[in-house]
Amino acid sequence: MRSSSLMKTASVLAFALAAVVPSAFADVKPARIFNENMVLQRDAEVPVWGWADPGEQVEVSFAGQTKSTTANDKGEWSVRLAPLALNKTGETMTIKGKNTIELKNILVGDVWLCAGQSNMEMNFTWGIMDGEKFIAESKNYPQIRRIKVTRKAAPAPVADVDASVWSVCSPETVQPFTAAGYFFARKLTKELDSLPIGILDDNWSGSKIEPFIPPEGFALLPEFAARARAVWSNVPGREEWKAARGKYLADLKAALPEAEKRFAEGREFSDILPRIDSLRDSERYNAMMAPIVRFPVKGVIWYQGCSNAGDDILYFKYMKALIGGWRKVWKNPDMPFYFVQLAAYQITTTNPKGGEGYARIREVQALALSIPNTGMACTIDIGNSRDIHPKNKIDVGERLALWALAKTYGKKDLVFSGPMYRSMKIEGNRIRLSFDYADGLMTAVKNGYAKPVPAPEMKPANFAVCDKNGNWFWADAVIEGNEVVVSAKEVAEPTAVRYAYRGCPVDLNMYNGAGLPMVPFRTDVPQENK
Repeated sequence: MRSSSLMKTASVLAFALAAVVPSAFADVKPARIFNENMVLQRDAEVPVWGWADPGEQVEVSFAGQTKSTTANDKGEWSVRLAPLALNKTGETMTIKGKNTIELKNILVGDVWLCAGQSNMEMNFTWGIMDGEKFIAESKNYPQIRRIKVTRKAAPAPVADVDASVWSVCSPETVQPFTAAGYFFARKLTKELDSLPIGILDDNWSGSKIEPFIPPEGFALLPEFAARARAVWSNVPGREEWKAARGKYLADLKAALPEAEKRFAEGREFSDILPRIDSLRDSERYNAMMAPIVRFPVKGVIWYQGCSNAGDDILYFKYMKALIGGWRKVWKNPDMPFYFVQLAAYQITTTNPKGGEGYARIREVQALALSIPNTGMACTIDIGNSRDIHPKNKIDVGERLALWALAKTYGKKDLVFSGPMYRSMKIEGNRIRLSFDYADGLMTAVKNGYAKPVPAPEMKPANFAVCDKNGNWFWADAVIEGNEVVVSAKEVAEPTAVRYAYRGCPVDLNMYNGAGLPMVPFRTDVPQENK
Protein backbone atom coordinates (compact mmCIF):
# COMPACT_ATOMS: atom_id res chain seq x y z
CA MET A 1 0.00 0.00 0.00
CA ARG A 2 1.41 3.43 -0.98
CA SER A 3 -0.97 5.76 0.81
CA SER A 4 0.52 9.17 1.65
CA SER A 5 -1.18 8.84 5.03
CA LEU A 6 0.66 5.61 5.75
CA MET A 7 3.96 7.11 4.61
CA LYS A 8 3.48 10.11 6.87
CA THR A 9 2.59 7.86 9.78
CA ALA A 10 5.65 5.71 9.18
CA SER A 11 7.90 8.76 9.12
CA VAL A 12 6.46 10.02 12.40
CA LEU A 13 7.03 6.64 14.03
CA ALA A 14 10.57 6.44 12.66
CA PHE A 15 11.39 9.92 13.92
CA ALA A 16 10.01 9.15 17.37
CA LEU A 17 12.13 6.03 17.61
CA ALA A 18 15.25 7.77 16.33
CA ALA A 19 14.72 10.57 18.80
CA VAL A 20 15.20 8.34 21.79
CA VAL A 21 17.76 5.83 20.41
CA PRO A 22 21.13 7.56 19.86
CA SER A 23 23.51 6.41 17.18
CA ALA A 24 26.52 4.27 18.05
CA PHE A 25 29.84 6.08 18.28
CA ALA A 26 33.23 4.60 17.46
CA ASP A 27 34.93 7.17 19.70
CA VAL A 28 33.86 8.57 23.02
CA LYS A 29 31.81 11.70 22.49
CA PRO A 30 30.21 14.10 25.00
CA ALA A 31 26.80 15.66 24.51
CA ARG A 32 26.94 18.85 22.41
CA ILE A 33 26.34 21.10 25.43
CA PHE A 34 29.89 20.22 26.53
CA ASN A 35 32.64 21.98 24.61
CA GLU A 36 35.46 24.45 25.08
CA ASN A 37 34.86 27.84 26.69
CA MET A 38 31.67 26.78 28.45
CA VAL A 39 30.46 27.79 31.90
CA LEU A 40 29.45 25.10 34.39
CA GLN A 41 27.10 25.77 37.28
CA ARG A 42 28.88 26.31 40.59
CA ASP A 43 27.79 24.73 43.89
CA ALA A 44 25.82 21.99 42.14
CA GLU A 45 26.47 18.42 41.07
CA VAL A 46 27.22 18.52 37.35
CA PRO A 47 26.41 15.48 35.23
CA VAL A 48 28.63 14.93 32.19
CA TRP A 49 27.25 12.51 29.63
CA GLY A 50 27.64 11.29 26.07
CA TRP A 51 28.09 8.22 23.91
CA ALA A 52 30.74 5.63 23.14
CA ASP A 53 30.89 2.02 22.04
CA PRO A 54 28.83 -0.27 24.29
CA GLY A 55 31.01 -1.49 27.14
CA GLU A 56 33.67 1.17 26.57
CA GLN A 57 35.36 2.53 29.69
CA VAL A 58 35.00 6.30 30.01
CA GLU A 59 36.88 8.61 32.38
CA VAL A 60 36.12 12.30 32.98
CA SER A 61 38.58 14.57 34.81
CA PHE A 62 37.91 18.16 35.85
CA ALA A 63 38.71 20.48 38.75
CA GLY A 64 40.67 17.86 40.66
CA GLN A 65 37.99 15.19 40.22
CA THR A 66 38.16 12.02 38.15
CA LYS A 67 35.01 9.98 37.54
CA SER A 68 34.81 6.68 35.65
CA THR A 69 31.98 4.71 34.13
CA THR A 70 31.16 2.16 31.43
CA ALA A 71 28.96 2.84 28.41
CA ASN A 72 25.79 0.78 28.50
CA ASP A 73 24.49 -1.51 25.75
CA LYS A 74 23.10 1.55 23.90
CA GLY A 75 26.44 3.31 24.06
CA GLU A 76 25.27 5.82 26.67
CA TRP A 77 27.51 6.94 29.52
CA SER A 78 27.19 9.47 32.32
CA VAL A 79 29.17 10.59 35.36
CA ARG A 80 28.42 13.17 38.06
CA LEU A 81 30.96 15.71 39.22
CA ALA A 82 30.68 16.75 42.86
CA PRO A 83 29.63 20.39 43.42
CA LEU A 84 32.12 22.71 41.76
CA ALA A 85 33.70 25.79 43.31
CA LEU A 86 33.73 29.15 41.56
CA ASN A 87 36.50 29.35 38.94
CA LYS A 88 37.14 32.57 37.00
CA THR A 89 40.40 31.53 35.32
CA GLY A 90 39.44 28.46 33.31
CA GLU A 91 40.37 24.77 33.43
CA THR A 92 40.50 21.85 31.05
CA MET A 93 38.10 18.92 31.13
CA THR A 94 39.56 15.65 29.88
CA ILE A 95 37.31 12.86 28.60
CA LYS A 96 39.03 9.54 27.90
CA GLY A 97 37.77 6.42 26.21
CA LYS A 98 39.42 4.77 23.26
CA ASN A 99 40.22 8.34 22.31
CA THR A 100 40.95 11.43 24.44
CA ILE A 101 39.12 14.77 24.25
CA GLU A 102 40.33 17.95 25.93
CA LEU A 103 37.83 20.76 26.45
CA LYS A 104 39.77 23.89 27.40
CA ASN A 105 39.04 27.20 29.10
CA ILE A 106 36.00 26.07 31.11
CA LEU A 107 34.77 28.50 33.79
CA VAL A 108 32.60 27.73 36.80
CA GLY A 109 29.98 30.34 37.65
CA ASP A 110 26.25 30.69 37.05
CA VAL A 111 24.31 29.50 34.01
CA TRP A 112 21.05 31.20 32.97
CA LEU A 113 18.54 29.83 30.48
CA CYS A 114 17.41 32.67 28.17
CA ALA A 115 14.23 31.57 26.43
CA GLY A 116 11.15 32.88 24.64
CA GLN A 117 10.33 34.23 21.21
CA SER A 118 11.81 36.93 18.95
CA ASN A 119 12.33 39.59 21.61
CA MET A 120 14.64 37.17 23.41
CA GLU A 121 16.22 35.90 20.21
CA MET A 122 16.79 39.49 19.01
CA ASN A 123 20.52 40.11 18.73
CA PHE A 124 22.83 43.00 17.87
CA THR A 125 22.31 42.52 14.13
CA TRP A 126 18.69 43.67 14.60
CA GLY A 127 19.71 47.26 15.31
CA ILE A 128 20.05 47.36 19.09
CA MET A 129 20.18 50.90 20.49
CA ASP A 130 23.83 52.08 20.51
CA GLY A 131 24.76 48.62 19.31
CA GLU A 132 28.21 49.50 17.96
CA LYS A 133 29.19 51.06 21.28
CA PHE A 134 28.16 47.95 23.24
CA ILE A 135 29.75 45.58 20.74
CA ALA A 136 33.07 47.42 21.12
CA GLU A 137 32.99 47.34 24.93
CA SER A 138 32.04 43.64 25.02
CA LYS A 139 35.80 42.95 25.08
CA ASN A 140 35.62 43.78 28.80
CA TYR A 141 33.39 40.77 29.55
CA PRO A 142 35.17 37.56 28.50
CA GLN A 143 33.62 35.91 31.57
CA ILE A 144 30.28 35.93 29.70
CA ARG A 145 29.93 32.81 27.55
CA ARG A 146 27.05 31.83 25.27
CA ILE A 147 25.80 28.75 23.43
CA LYS A 148 23.00 28.98 20.85
CA VAL A 149 20.47 26.14 20.63
CA THR A 150 19.28 25.51 17.08
CA ARG A 151 15.58 25.99 16.39
CA LYS A 152 14.17 22.50 16.02
CA ALA A 153 10.98 20.66 16.91
CA ALA A 154 10.30 17.01 17.66
CA PRO A 155 7.25 14.92 18.64
CA ALA A 156 9.26 13.18 21.38
CA PRO A 157 12.39 14.06 23.40
CA VAL A 158 15.56 13.74 21.32
CA ALA A 159 18.81 12.28 22.58
CA ASP A 160 21.03 15.31 22.01
CA VAL A 161 20.53 19.00 21.42
CA ASP A 162 21.61 20.68 18.20
CA ALA A 163 23.63 23.74 19.19
CA SER A 164 26.58 25.97 18.40
CA VAL A 165 29.84 25.86 20.30
CA TRP A 166 30.24 28.05 23.38
CA SER A 167 31.52 31.54 22.52
CA VAL A 168 33.67 33.79 24.70
CA CYS A 169 32.14 37.27 24.68
CA SER A 170 34.12 39.66 22.47
CA PRO A 171 33.48 42.19 19.69
CA GLU A 172 34.04 39.38 17.18
CA THR A 173 31.53 36.98 18.75
CA VAL A 174 28.85 39.00 20.59
CA GLN A 175 26.74 40.13 17.64
CA PRO A 176 24.57 36.97 17.47
CA PHE A 177 24.07 36.83 21.27
CA THR A 178 20.57 37.36 22.61
CA ALA A 179 20.74 41.08 23.43
CA ALA A 180 18.37 40.87 26.40
CA GLY A 181 20.39 37.95 27.73
CA TYR A 182 23.68 39.74 27.15
CA PHE A 183 22.65 42.88 29.03
CA PHE A 184 21.26 40.68 31.83
CA ALA A 185 24.59 38.84 32.08
CA ARG A 186 26.56 42.07 31.76
CA LYS A 187 24.73 43.63 34.68
CA LEU A 188 25.22 40.53 36.84
CA THR A 189 28.92 40.18 36.19
CA LYS A 190 29.49 43.92 36.78
CA GLU A 191 27.67 43.79 40.10
CA LEU A 192 29.02 40.42 41.27
CA ASP A 193 32.79 40.81 41.05
CA SER A 194 33.24 39.44 37.51
CA LEU A 195 31.19 36.32 38.18
CA PRO A 196 31.29 34.03 35.10
CA ILE A 197 27.85 33.90 33.47
CA GLY A 198 26.82 31.27 30.95
CA ILE A 199 23.94 32.03 28.59
CA LEU A 200 21.84 29.20 27.17
CA ASP A 201 20.44 31.10 24.16
CA ASP A 202 17.39 28.89 23.63
CA ASN A 203 14.52 30.63 21.85
CA TRP A 204 12.35 30.70 18.71
CA SER A 205 11.01 33.83 16.98
CA GLY A 206 7.23 33.90 16.67
CA SER A 207 6.75 30.96 19.03
CA LYS A 208 3.73 30.53 21.25
CA ILE A 209 4.34 29.34 24.79
CA GLU A 210 2.76 25.88 24.39
CA PRO A 211 5.59 24.28 22.36
CA PHE A 212 8.02 25.12 25.17
CA ILE A 213 5.90 23.54 27.93
CA PRO A 214 7.02 20.02 28.87
CA PRO A 215 4.32 17.38 29.28
CA GLU A 216 5.23 17.30 32.97
CA GLY A 217 4.06 20.91 33.07
CA PHE A 218 0.76 20.24 31.32
CA ALA A 219 0.20 17.37 33.76
CA LEU A 220 0.37 19.78 36.72
CA LEU A 221 -2.97 21.37 35.76
CA PRO A 222 -6.07 19.13 35.65
CA GLU A 223 -7.45 21.03 32.65
CA PHE A 224 -4.32 20.19 30.66
CA ALA A 225 -4.04 16.52 31.65
CA ALA A 226 -5.26 15.28 28.27
CA ARG A 227 -2.64 17.39 26.53
CA ALA A 228 0.10 15.81 28.64
CA ARG A 229 -1.16 12.35 27.70
CA ALA A 230 -1.22 13.33 24.02
CA VAL A 231 2.43 14.42 24.16
CA TRP A 232 3.47 11.30 26.03
CA SER A 233 1.69 9.16 23.44
CA ASN A 234 4.60 10.02 21.11
CA VAL A 235 7.24 8.70 23.51
CA PRO A 236 8.02 5.04 22.71
CA GLY A 237 7.75 2.73 25.69
CA ARG A 238 5.45 4.89 27.80
CA GLU A 239 2.03 3.49 28.69
CA GLU A 240 0.38 6.36 26.82
CA TRP A 241 2.38 5.44 23.72
CA LYS A 242 1.44 1.78 24.01
CA ALA A 243 -2.24 2.63 24.36
CA ALA A 244 -2.26 5.13 21.48
CA ARG A 245 -0.22 3.04 19.09
CA GLY A 246 -2.13 -0.11 20.00
CA LYS A 247 -5.38 1.62 19.11
CA TYR A 248 -3.82 2.94 15.91
CA LEU A 249 -2.77 -0.57 14.84
CA ALA A 250 -6.21 -1.98 15.66
CA ASP A 251 -7.92 0.76 13.67
CA LEU A 252 -5.47 0.25 10.81
CA LYS A 253 -6.19 -3.49 10.67
CA ALA A 254 -9.92 -2.81 10.69
CA ALA A 255 -9.60 -0.35 7.81
CA LEU A 256 -7.28 -2.42 5.63
CA PRO A 257 -9.87 -4.68 3.93
CA GLU A 258 -11.88 -1.71 2.67
CA ALA A 259 -8.68 0.16 1.76
CA GLU A 260 -7.40 -2.80 -0.29
CA LYS A 261 -10.77 -3.10 -2.00
CA ARG A 262 -10.75 0.57 -3.00
CA PHE A 263 -7.15 0.28 -4.16
CA ALA A 264 -8.04 -2.65 -6.43
CA GLU A 265 -10.92 -0.60 -7.84
CA GLY A 266 -8.69 2.41 -8.45
CA ARG A 267 -10.40 4.55 -5.83
CA GLU A 268 -8.88 6.79 -3.12
CA PHE A 269 -8.73 5.19 0.31
CA SER A 270 -6.56 7.47 2.47
CA ASP A 271 -9.65 9.07 4.05
CA ILE A 272 -10.57 5.86 5.87
CA LEU A 273 -7.11 5.16 7.29
CA PRO A 274 -6.34 6.23 10.88
CA ARG A 275 -3.86 9.05 11.37
CA ILE A 276 -1.32 9.96 13.99
CA ASP A 277 -2.01 13.56 14.81
CA SER A 278 0.88 15.98 14.65
CA LEU A 279 1.13 18.08 17.82
CA ARG A 280 2.60 21.47 18.61
CA ASP A 281 2.47 21.06 22.37
CA SER A 282 5.97 20.42 23.78
CA GLU A 283 7.57 20.03 20.34
CA ARG A 284 10.21 22.71 20.94
CA TYR A 285 10.80 21.59 24.48
CA ASN A 286 11.41 18.06 23.15
CA ALA A 287 14.12 19.13 20.72
CA MET A 288 15.63 22.20 22.38
CA MET A 289 15.41 21.60 26.13
CA ALA A 290 14.67 17.98 27.01
CA PRO A 291 18.21 16.91 25.97
CA ILE A 292 19.81 19.41 28.38
CA VAL A 293 17.62 19.31 31.48
CA ARG A 294 20.45 17.41 33.20
CA PHE A 295 22.68 20.47 32.70
CA PRO A 296 22.31 22.54 35.89
CA VAL A 297 21.23 26.16 35.59
CA LYS A 298 20.97 28.95 38.12
CA GLY A 299 17.65 30.20 36.76
CA VAL A 300 15.58 31.34 33.80
CA ILE A 301 14.81 34.61 32.06
CA TRP A 302 11.78 34.51 29.74
CA TYR A 303 10.63 37.04 27.12
CA GLN A 304 7.52 35.89 25.29
CA GLY A 305 3.81 36.63 25.02
CA CYS A 306 3.24 38.44 21.71
CA SER A 307 2.12 35.23 20.00
CA ASN A 308 -0.30 34.47 22.86
CA ALA A 309 -1.70 37.99 23.14
CA GLY A 310 -5.30 36.85 22.67
CA ASP A 311 -5.22 34.12 25.31
CA ASP A 312 -5.96 36.35 28.30
CA ILE A 313 -6.29 34.27 31.52
CA LEU A 314 -5.35 31.08 29.66
CA TYR A 315 -1.83 32.48 29.36
CA PHE A 316 -1.53 32.57 33.14
CA LYS A 317 -2.32 28.85 33.21
CA TYR A 318 0.28 28.26 30.54
CA MET A 319 2.81 30.19 32.62
CA LYS A 320 2.05 27.96 35.61
CA ALA A 321 2.54 24.90 33.42
CA LEU A 322 5.77 26.23 31.92
CA ILE A 323 7.36 27.32 35.18
CA GLY A 324 6.19 24.30 37.15
CA GLY A 325 7.15 21.95 34.34
CA TRP A 326 10.67 23.33 33.90
CA ARG A 327 11.24 23.25 37.64
CA LYS A 328 10.14 19.62 37.65
CA VAL A 329 12.29 18.40 34.76
CA TRP A 330 15.34 20.35 35.98
CA LYS A 331 14.65 18.89 39.46
CA ASN A 332 14.89 22.36 40.96
CA PRO A 333 11.55 23.23 42.59
CA ASP A 334 12.68 26.76 43.53
CA MET A 335 14.43 27.62 40.27
CA PRO A 336 14.26 31.42 39.81
CA PHE A 337 12.10 32.51 36.88
CA TYR A 338 12.17 36.15 35.78
CA PHE A 339 10.13 37.36 32.83
CA VAL A 340 9.45 40.46 30.76
CA GLN A 341 6.07 42.18 30.65
CA LEU A 342 5.37 43.27 27.08
CA ALA A 343 6.21 46.82 26.04
CA ALA A 344 3.86 49.39 24.51
CA TYR A 345 2.96 48.46 20.94
CA GLN A 346 0.27 48.92 18.28
CA ILE A 347 -1.96 51.88 17.47
CA THR A 348 -2.24 54.57 20.13
CA THR A 349 -5.86 55.08 21.23
CA THR A 350 -7.60 57.90 23.11
CA ASN A 351 -10.41 55.95 24.78
CA PRO A 352 -9.84 56.22 28.56
CA LYS A 353 -11.46 52.80 29.09
CA GLY A 354 -8.60 51.10 27.27
CA GLY A 355 -8.30 47.34 27.36
CA GLU A 356 -7.23 46.90 23.74
CA GLY A 357 -4.08 45.37 22.29
CA TYR A 358 -1.58 44.04 24.80
CA ALA A 359 -3.38 45.47 27.84
CA ARG A 360 -4.89 42.15 28.90
CA ILE A 361 -1.86 39.97 28.22
CA ARG A 362 0.20 42.35 30.38
CA GLU A 363 -2.36 41.95 33.14
CA VAL A 364 -2.10 38.16 33.18
CA GLN A 365 1.68 38.38 32.90
CA ALA A 366 1.63 40.41 36.12
CA LEU A 367 -0.63 37.77 37.64
CA ALA A 368 2.21 35.27 37.19
CA LEU A 369 4.00 37.06 40.02
CA SER A 370 1.74 35.01 42.30
CA ILE A 371 3.89 31.98 41.37
CA PRO A 372 6.68 31.64 43.96
CA ASN A 373 10.19 32.85 43.13
CA THR A 374 9.25 34.78 40.02
CA GLY A 375 9.87 38.39 39.01
CA MET A 376 8.66 40.68 36.24
CA ALA A 377 10.58 43.38 34.38
CA CYS A 378 8.10 46.05 33.30
CA THR A 379 8.97 47.57 29.89
CA ILE A 380 5.83 49.62 29.22
CA ASP A 381 7.91 52.80 28.82
CA ILE A 382 10.36 51.59 26.16
CA GLY A 383 7.97 50.35 23.47
CA ASN A 384 7.23 51.52 19.95
CA SER A 385 3.79 51.66 18.34
CA ARG A 386 5.24 50.52 14.99
CA ASP A 387 7.75 47.90 16.11
CA ILE A 388 7.02 44.84 18.21
CA HIS A 389 10.74 44.59 18.97
CA PRO A 390 11.95 47.44 21.21
CA LYS A 391 15.53 48.37 20.28
CA ASN A 392 16.27 49.28 23.89
CA LYS A 393 17.29 45.86 25.15
CA ILE A 394 19.62 47.48 27.70
CA ASP A 395 16.76 48.33 30.07
CA VAL A 396 15.16 44.94 29.40
CA GLY A 397 18.24 42.98 30.45
CA GLU A 398 19.16 45.24 33.34
CA ARG A 399 15.64 45.29 34.79
CA LEU A 400 15.61 41.50 34.71
CA ALA A 401 19.01 41.54 36.40
CA LEU A 402 17.66 43.75 39.21
CA TRP A 403 15.21 40.99 40.15
CA ALA A 404 17.98 38.41 40.08
CA LEU A 405 20.37 40.57 42.08
CA ALA A 406 17.74 41.22 44.75
CA LYS A 407 16.00 37.86 44.92
CA THR A 408 18.65 35.34 43.84
CA TYR A 409 21.87 37.04 44.87
CA GLY A 410 20.64 38.66 48.09
CA LYS A 411 21.18 42.37 47.36
CA LYS A 412 18.70 43.32 50.07
CA ASP A 413 18.65 47.10 49.64
CA LEU A 414 18.23 47.03 45.86
CA VAL A 415 15.02 48.41 44.33
CA PHE A 416 14.04 45.84 41.72
CA SER A 417 10.55 46.88 40.58
CA GLY A 418 8.65 49.97 39.60
CA PRO A 419 5.51 50.94 41.55
CA MET A 420 2.90 48.16 41.63
CA TYR A 421 -0.71 48.85 42.52
CA ARG A 422 -1.64 47.57 45.99
CA SER A 423 -4.98 49.08 47.06
CA MET A 424 -7.45 51.94 46.60
CA LYS A 425 -9.62 54.01 48.92
CA ILE A 426 -12.58 56.11 47.82
CA GLU A 427 -12.55 59.57 49.40
CA GLY A 428 -15.70 61.37 48.24
CA ASN A 429 -15.18 62.25 44.58
CA ARG A 430 -11.54 61.09 44.66
CA ILE A 431 -9.74 57.75 44.81
CA ARG A 432 -6.47 57.35 46.69
CA LEU A 433 -4.10 54.71 45.26
CA SER A 434 -1.39 52.95 47.24
CA PHE A 435 1.55 51.08 45.75
CA ASP A 436 4.40 48.75 46.55
CA TYR A 437 7.92 49.80 45.47
CA ALA A 438 6.84 53.46 45.29
CA ASP A 439 9.55 55.20 47.34
CA GLY A 440 10.42 58.47 45.67
CA LEU A 441 7.33 58.39 43.45
CA MET A 442 7.70 61.05 40.78
CA THR A 443 6.93 62.23 37.29
CA ALA A 444 9.95 62.02 35.05
CA VAL A 445 11.08 62.03 31.43
CA LYS A 446 12.98 59.08 30.00
CA ASN A 447 15.19 59.19 26.92
CA GLY A 448 16.70 55.98 25.59
CA TYR A 449 18.21 53.76 28.24
CA ALA A 450 19.33 56.66 30.45
CA LYS A 451 17.82 56.95 33.91
CA PRO A 452 14.61 59.06 33.88
CA VAL A 453 15.07 62.74 34.68
CA PRO A 454 12.67 64.04 37.40
CA ALA A 455 10.08 66.49 36.02
CA PRO A 456 8.03 67.71 39.01
CA GLU A 457 6.26 70.29 36.84
CA MET A 458 4.55 67.50 34.88
CA LYS A 459 1.18 66.09 35.88
CA PRO A 460 0.88 62.30 36.17
CA ALA A 461 -0.48 60.96 32.88
CA ASN A 462 -2.47 57.91 31.73
CA PHE A 463 -4.87 57.61 34.68
CA ALA A 464 -8.57 57.06 33.98
CA VAL A 465 -11.48 56.95 36.44
CA CYS A 466 -14.88 55.24 36.18
CA ASP A 467 -18.24 56.57 37.40
CA LYS A 468 -20.99 54.48 39.00
CA ASN A 469 -22.59 53.88 35.59
CA GLY A 470 -19.49 52.32 34.05
CA ASN A 471 -18.39 55.35 32.06
CA TRP A 472 -14.67 56.12 31.87
CA PHE A 473 -13.02 59.54 31.87
CA TRP A 474 -9.46 60.79 31.83
CA ALA A 475 -8.43 61.68 35.36
CA ASP A 476 -6.53 64.44 37.03
CA ALA A 477 -3.87 62.80 39.16
CA VAL A 478 -1.76 64.22 41.96
CA ILE A 479 1.20 62.62 43.72
CA GLU A 480 0.95 62.78 47.51
CA GLY A 481 4.03 61.20 49.03
CA ASN A 482 4.15 57.67 47.68
CA GLU A 483 0.45 57.64 46.79
CA VAL A 484 -1.58 59.00 43.88
CA VAL A 485 -4.96 60.71 44.23
CA VAL A 486 -7.16 60.73 41.11
CA SER A 487 -10.42 62.47 40.22
CA ALA A 488 -12.33 63.73 37.21
CA LYS A 489 -14.67 66.70 37.03
CA GLU A 490 -17.26 64.50 35.26
CA VAL A 491 -17.28 61.89 38.05
CA ALA A 492 -19.00 62.60 41.37
CA GLU A 493 -18.93 59.00 42.60
CA PRO A 494 -15.80 57.23 41.31
CA THR A 495 -15.67 53.43 41.44
CA ALA A 496 -12.45 52.30 39.72
CA VAL A 497 -9.16 53.47 38.23
CA ARG A 498 -7.04 52.31 35.32
CA TYR A 499 -3.45 53.26 34.57
CA ALA A 500 -1.81 52.76 31.16
CA TYR A 501 -4.32 49.99 30.51
CA ARG A 502 -3.98 50.29 26.75
CA GLY A 503 -2.07 48.62 23.96
CA CYS A 504 0.22 51.59 23.45
CA PRO A 505 -0.03 54.27 26.14
CA VAL A 506 1.98 57.42 25.41
CA ASP A 507 3.46 60.20 27.53
CA LEU A 508 4.27 57.72 30.30
CA ASN A 509 5.90 59.64 33.13
CA MET A 510 5.34 57.72 36.39
CA TYR A 511 8.49 56.34 38.05
CA ASN A 512 9.83 55.57 41.50
CA GLY A 513 13.01 57.08 42.87
CA ALA A 514 15.06 54.25 41.36
CA GLY A 515 13.86 55.24 37.89
CA LEU A 516 11.67 52.18 37.33
CA PRO A 517 8.29 52.63 35.63
CA MET A 518 4.88 52.24 37.22
CA VAL A 519 3.36 48.90 36.20
CA PRO A 520 0.08 49.19 34.23
CA PHE A 521 -3.00 48.16 36.23
CA ARG A 522 -6.74 48.35 36.66
CA THR A 523 -8.53 48.23 40.00
CA ASP A 524 -11.63 46.61 38.47
CA VAL A 525 -10.03 43.24 37.72
CA PRO A 526 -12.65 40.52 37.05
CA GLN A 527 -12.73 37.75 39.61
CA GLU A 528 -11.61 35.17 37.04
CA ASN A 529 -8.45 37.20 36.43
CA LYS A 530 -7.41 37.28 40.08
